[in-house]
Amino acid sequence: MAAGELTELETAIEKIVTVFFTYAGKEGKKGTLTAAEFKELVQLQLPNLMKDVPSLEEKMSELDVNNDEELRFGEYWRLIGELAKAVRREKAGKKK
Repeated sequence: MAAGELTELETAIEKIVTVFFTYAGKEGKKGTLTAAEFKELVQLQLPNLMKDVPSLEEKMSELDVNNDEELRFGEYWRLIGELAKAVRREKAGKKK
């Protein structure tokens, strides 16, 4: 990582990665999220943005593109992208 103070965006990216690795590897493979780890991450870190998701099991299955019942970082990143798009749509809607 580059020396110096991180920008606001760099800090946000670092936090997204740190949160993933905080929850990944508690059980199952290190560096992946099991269903239980995913559920814990969502409940503790994304309670507002994910409150309207009817089934965390279905959401995990949708994200798990290789069907190994764990989420790798790239699969988790798809969720972050989806949430970022939803936040952008909400903010764009409020400007009208």
